Amino acid sequence: MINEQETLLFIKELGRLLKDYQNCSNASVKSEIYKDIVLLSNVIQLDHVNVSYA
Repeated sequence: MINEQETLLFIKELGRLLKDYQNCSNASVKSEIYKDIVLLSNVIQLDHVNVSYA
């Protein structure tokens, strides 16, 4: 389980990744950024679900 401080850090990183994704013109790099966005989003979401039902 990730703590609140880690969650905030992940959300900040998610924002940076979203900005990078929007500004990226290279399709292969954009695809890798997208994968990172999905992974990080899932980590945040899964942790939130685990806390809600714990």
